[in-house]
Amino acid sequence: MIKIGTVTFHGAQNFGSVLQTYALQEFVTGLYKEAGQACDYNVINYRTKFQRSFYSIYKSVKNPKNIVKNAVAFRNNSALKIKNQKFEEFLNSYINLTEEISEIEDLERFSSAFNYYISGSDQIWNVRAADFESAYYLDFVKSGKKISYAASFGPLKIDWDLYGKEKYSSLLSEYSAVSVREKGSRDRVKELIDKDCEINVDPTFLLSKNQWKTIQSDANYNNGKYILLYCLEPSKEQLSMAKAISKKLNLPILITRYNNKNDIINGFVKKYDCGPLDFLSYIDNAALVLSSSFHGTAFSMIYNKPFYVFNGMSDSRISSILEKAKLVGRSLDSFGNIEKIELIQPNFNLVNEFINEERQRSREYLIKALDI
Repeated sequence: MIKIGTVTFHGAQNFGSVLQTYALQEFVTGLYKEAGQACDYNVINYRTKFQRSFYSIYKSVKNPKNIVKNAVAFRNNSALKIKNQKFEEFLNSYINLTEEISEIEDLERFSSAFNYYISGSDQIWNVRAADFESAYYLDFVKSGKKISYAASFGPLKIDWDLYGKEKYSSLLSEYSAVSVREKGSRDRVKELIDKDCEINVDPTFLLSKNQWKTIQSDANYNNGKYILLYCLEPSKEQLSMAKAISKKLNLPILITRYNNKNDIINGFVKKYDCGPLDFLSYIDNAALVLSSSFHGTAFSMIYNKPFYVFNGMSDSRISSILEKAKLVGRSLDSFGNIEKIELIQPNFNLVNEFINEERQRSREYLIKALDI
């Protein structure tokens, strides 16, 4: 039986992170099943104490900025506890996890446990990320074939001299196949090992809308007459734009997370108890999705929902998929763009054609990389 071990940001309390983990697992195991081969697929359950603390409800008060966050969290304590529980239930019910480890030296026990090791998707190669570890470059592996799938270095250029270029160049050179998520990340690979590599779509695109619908919850609000606002760190202007769009369309705004200090006082419908499966349902049922998030954009496309992205063309990860799907017009850059807002769906024939083509390219890459 072929054994596969994947490392990714599966433990992040982030909808995109856990859902992309599930998608890659399901797609890869599906490829083996189609080929009539047995596959034991596991996500290496490496979750550091720092990562658990980073995504905990209450933050360290050593950072003054966290005082406001903790105050907001206290007001929504019950809902946030439910949300955390839903994330843990999702991981335990839907992801094939190894035993959990929290110390980097404990990764040694997995150094020769698998035939293939995958550096999964998300920003796992972003050395700036707060919960980054070199383990995501598979530095603990002693035997077995190393590949990556749609790994990302994040949206910004990296000054490798600050992080140790030789180290990461050496680690990447050990991969038998390298796949990244966007052009910017391909450029980073070129900087490190002077080789071209594959660009493949985020794993969330590998599953069809119907496949996602089979696991989503029944979460809804106002019979679908709402705008889902999903942003990670929205600016004051973006929040003001969202409110103006809400007023124009006469639809309430629903949010699933506290955003930042700009978002303390508002009339939004707050669903802070939202788990990964609820998130899918809120996307599916929304009249409109407004987002500045890569995965907010991706799932809007998968579900064929009317959507707009704040400053979408300024983020290389988002602009890449908007350009390929011919949806550049869905980027909102200023208040002047609000005039064009409407609930009419974009041409999803082109979107679905893009997704199908990219899914096939990913299939071919993984079949070759995994010797299926």
